[in-house]
Amino acid sequence: MSGWSGVLDLPFRIGDRGTARASRDPATLARAQLRQLLFTAPGERVDRPTFGCGLHLLVFSAADRTRAATTEYLVRTAITRYLDRLLVLDAVRLTVDDTTLVVDVLYTLRETGAEHADTFTHSLPGPPAAVGR
Repeated sequence: MSGWSGVLDLPFRIGDRGTARASRDPATLARAQLRQLLFTAPGERVDRPTFGCGLHLLVFSAADRTRAATTEYLVRTAITRYLDRLLVLDAVRLTVDDTTLVVDVLYTLRETGAEHADTFTHSLPGPPAAVGR
């Protein structure tokens, strides 16, 4: 990919000419932007208050099938809304393994047509420790 891709490199960097660098590898860019979107809560960014997808909801509620399905829907909607120019979302699967949230994302890069599968993990707080009696 040459020239300006229209999408800034993540993490943000300044190029040799003093301007913001654009990502040169679509797969690396997609993974970085997915991670950023998944782990940003709506309302967390002042300039983009709707950016994010609500994974933080699982921290404060029981991890049951209904919550997982709702959160998968929120993730799918956010990815489609914010990363549609970069990728086509094929599938999302959310699981909770003990105190670890696992998000599997299958997508196709628009620029190359290559299919990718990425897994993102996030530690959830464990149950409160029992207080001695």
